[in-house]
Amino acid sequence: MAATPGVVEAPVIVVGVDSSAESDTAIEWARAVAPSDARIVLVHAWELPIVTGYDVVIPLDPAEIEASANAGLQAVVDELDDDRIATELVQGHAGKGLIGVADERDASMIVVGHRGKGRMSMMLGSTANYVVHHSERPVIVIRGDHVAPPARIVVGVDDHDIDDEHVENESVRAVRWAYDLPGARYVEVVHAWFLPALAVGMFTPAVAELDQMDAAANAVVDRIVEVVGPPPDGVTATGAAVRGTPGFALIEASRDADLVVVGSRGRGGFAELLLGSTSAEVAAHSHAPVAVIR
Repeated sequence: MAATPGVVEAPVIVVGVDSSAESDTAIEWARAVAPSDARIVLVHAWELPIVTGYDVVIPLDPAEIEASANAGLQAVVDELDDDRIATELVQGHAGKGLIGVADERDASMIVVGHRGKGRMSMMLGSTANYVVHHSERPVIVIRGDHVAPPARIVVGVDDHDIDDEHVENESVRAVRWAYDLPGARYVEVVHAWFLPALAVGMFTPAVAELDQMDAAANAVVDRIVEVVGPPPDGVTATGAAVRGTPGFALIEASRDADLVVVGSRGRGGFAELLLGSTSAEVAAHSHAPVAVIR
């Protein structure tokens, strides 16, 4: 859907909807961050059930299944009574359907609930996993012990690929996105570092150099914050060095955050899960919702 020149389009937020509690929470999160002129598009995917058997033939009416799905979606809309909400019904794979609608409507983000509790749930083909690894748009995975409007946000950063020729990377984009998120009040920019246990064991004096390592990590944070520029009015930004692997540090930070934001280099679905990815690890274990920024 092409934008009209000279006209600022209202933001569009696409939300994956099914009958789960996680889906309901995703809708509430989207409503909390959506401005008054936004369009919140609830997307529900339906598929024909697979029926197998040697001697049994069960006639299936696609129109009846679609009508039932549409009625369920409309019931959600009627209960919410929010003029910002629109709906779209798609047939087929839920993840592909969400991305397709988001691309067609040029959505600012995709919001999806995730009921899994570990890396295996991310590997076994959840809708959240598919969208995180295939969409080029910001994806918010609603999960964790607490879900609240994102007033306090933690952003994990590093400064790789920033040089004289490249003035920004995905960490810069992640911080900028957090600054602009409606409702943001406190943004903590963190960089994690750790010493492997073997290194500490062999070189005991290295323990005395921890302050230098913290200083180097703080320098990374300062560099990213400098590239991003000052936060908007009403947003307080702080920076900190945290000790631990990036995934572990951000998961721990998520205990006290309303939202964790991570940039992703977009290495690719299965390879990213097998080889290890901070965004995949945090999305699978965070105690709060996670935003993955490509």
